[in-house]
Amino acid sequence: MSSLIYEVKDHIARIILNRPEARNAITQEMAERLGESLDKAAADRDVRVVVISAAGEKAFSSGFDLKESITSPVLGIENRRENTRFEQNTWFKIWNMPKPAIASVQGYCIGGGVHLAFMCDLLIAADNAMFGEPEIAYSYIPDVLITPFKMPFNKAREMMMLGEMMNAEELYRCGTINKIVPLAKLEEETMIMAQKIASMPTVAMSMLKYQLNKTYEFMGIKNSNDLAAELFNLCRLNQMDTDVEFNEIVKTRGLKAAMDWKQSEGSAD
Repeated sequence: MSSLIYEVKDHIARIILNRPEARNAITQEMAERLGESLDKAAADRDVRVVVISAAGEKAFSSGFDLKESITSPVLGIENRRENTRFEQNTWFKIWNMPKPAIASVQGYCIGGGVHLAFMCDLLIAADNAMFGEPEIAYSYIPDVLITPFKMPFNKAREMMMLGEMMNAEELYRCGTINKIVPLAKLEEETMIMAQKIASMPTVAMSMLKYQLNKTYEFMGIKNSNDLAAELFNLCRLNQMDTDVEFNEIVKTRGLKAAMDWKQSEGSAD
């Protein structure tokens, strides 16, 4: 079974995360295929809008596959920089491509999943959607810094510093989510939104996205992400040195056991 599905119909490209058994945790292989799919959609003249969604009801994505990153760590500052550049460049393909992207989110949307959804131009969520960036509790920080540009600043600090989950209603009130729908209607309502965008003049829509994005670029979104990447690299290397016991539990007993142990410790570095 493919971990990522790409399909095009009626001028709409659909990219579907397809690891529901792992809450659509993003592996290196999935990230590579995501980048390839975004390039394909950007180059296809028949595609006018991109929809990013996920299989299963429990999660849009639980973020990057933490077990993979701990059991197969990228070590050395140059290797770390190269890996982080790859991740940032992949996520920013959504930002840079001349076609609007819609995130269609259900269930848990965490860490890298939040960054994936927030990079999109519009976000439609099911009423069971929950968003969070709990990385700080596990000695991580984001390598893609999009949250402060999509949420009021203090709410972004709350999500990132406290590591607590926020429901779809709270993010809708913030203006981060465009629309909340019942879970059973998510795909239908997403496609209605996509079809409306696909019916708009293509060249004008491309210019409009460029115009809107430039506003955030003048505010420093790309410079902020350059800094975020370097701080993330240092944080990752530090995590491997300082969270030795946590990492060993991930390797021997699994991610859930390690998270349970971390929570029971109640410690902070």
